[in-house]
Amino acid sequence: MVGMKVFLSHARKDSALARQLADCLTRADVTIWIADDEIVPGENWAKKVGKALDAAELMVILLTPRALESDSVRQDIEFALTSRKLEGRVFTVFVGPTLKVVKDIPWILRTLPHQQVESAQDFPEIAKEIQRLASGSSVSHSNA
Repeated sequence: MVGMKVFLSHARKDSALARQLADCLTRADVTIWIADDEIVPGENWAKKVGKALDAAELMVILLTPRALESDSVRQDIEFALTSRKLEGRVFTVFVGPTLKVVKDIPWILRTLPHQQVESAQDFPEIAKEIQRLASGSSVSHSNA
């Protein structure tokens, strides 16, 4: 797993939540790319994200009700679903009440490796699951 590049997709409005997940992933020895750390004001955002997506070996999508309204998250999802390199290497973290998740999440994402959590308190366990996927082990699907 050393050197595995993981792209963390999230809505800008979820930056604090994404930071918590990124911190848990870093503690689990996962190398994470998160826009908040990698892009400074004035840089070409689209170019930096494009390079990171090209280099990514795994994509983690942090999906919340706010993320569903984000054009950038939607674009990241479209990239992940059409990228041969990321085939089988997309993991979605659904954050929110189970009933809302089932109703609002696109069906295609529910067919891929994912976990549903109520809050960031569950991120350490999620990080372990992502670490297993990054190392090539199988990942379970939760019933979201």
